[in-house]
Amino acid sequence: MVSSIGSKDRQWAAPLAAVLGCLQPAIDPVFLALASSATGLRAQDHGWVVGATQAAAALGAVLVWWLGLDRRAGAGRFAASLALMAALLTPLADGLVWLLCLRAAYGLGMGAIYASAMGAYAARLEQHAAKAYGVVMLAQLLLASAISPVLPIVADDLGADGALWCLVLVPALALLAAEGVAPCSAALRHEAVRQPTPIAGWALALGTFWFICATMMVWSLSGGLAMAAGLGHDLIGRAVSLGSLAGAATAWVVMRRSGRREVVPLALQGLLAGMAVLSPMWLIRPDGGAGFVGSMVLLNIGSTAMIILCSGLASAAGRDSRFRVLVAATHNLGMTAGPALGSALVWADPQSGVLTGAALAIGLAVLAVGMAGWQQRPPAIRPYVIWRIGAR
Repeated sequence: MVSSIGSKDRQWAAPLAAVLGCLQPAIDPVFLALASSATGLRAQDHGWVVGATQAAAALGAVLVWWLGLDRRAGAGRFAASLALMAALLTPLADGLVWLLCLRAAYGLGMGAIYASAMGAYAARLEQHAAKAYGVVMLAQLLLASAISPVLPIVADDLGADGALWCLVLVPALALLAAEGVAPCSAALRHEAVRQPTPIAGWALALGTFWFICATMMVWSLSGGLAMAAGLGHDLIGRAVSLGSLAGAATAWVVMRRSGRREVVPLALQGLLAGMAVLSPMWLIRPDGGAGFVGSMVLLNIGSTAMIILCSGLASAAGRDSRFRVLVAATHNLGMTAGPALGSALVWADPQSGVLTGAALAIGLAVLAVGMAGWQQRPPAIRPYVIWRIGAR
């Protein structure tokens, strides 16, 4: 049984590695500010750094799935070592090209770590995989909330480069955790013959991807909308912090409900969550601080709930470990595709391009989870419904 994989004294390894593997996006605002001070990175080039990191992370996650690297001894240690080396050299980066290469290497390593560790953790909990995603997202949000205010204080004492070197602890701990994930990965090689994943599993994985895409489209634009509305940086910071806390609370609630029967249809939950994700597009108004704060809270609640729920249900529906790695990889893919699609839509239609694109992504996500809900209905119900429709 996959649930019995690994010794009990190493059960902390997979969730810890997964949290560290997905931590970077949550602390990017602080990291980019420090990188600008330490390396001379221009503010207008921040997007290139984030894009290179996330695109490489998506590539690392996909390679883990496509090549089955999570089952190969030493692959996790190599990925963590690559990220560790890139983190060590980041404060010494001289020029944008050099920095982009280092952050791409960092993203490649951490993306591979996240996909393999998250897949292993979800496999261990099997039908309660939503709890695994809830634990990881909750820990990531809390850890980011703790690190973000501390790094500027460290920079005041040790300088920006000193604060960046402190972040080396993230891949260093990931390297330590990779040693504990290895027994799980080795045991997965002896798993039963792979079985085809049902349509519901693929639909839920697709729904996860589109929910993340929509979230990233809106998230990448929210700060600009707030500044255009005349809102101050302090208010924006407080709103983002409150939104993160709301997301953490949501992760806790969804995690606690893992394994219980869903009373509200999944498609309806997705529709309500989608409206919450889109809320910044119409709640941000000039001098409307309360609207911006509320929209950040709603966005984090809706996004966190559906990402955890869809990821967990997709992993539970999958019948082999490689599909569970693919579900984890959709997170990196969505975080890469979302901002890229959002930027392209802004270029094509500056007025309403992002709103249209995000709404379309939500629609595709709701359609996908609705299909999954239909596929997972008890077999006795679907023939009866089809017979009744045909009899009319």
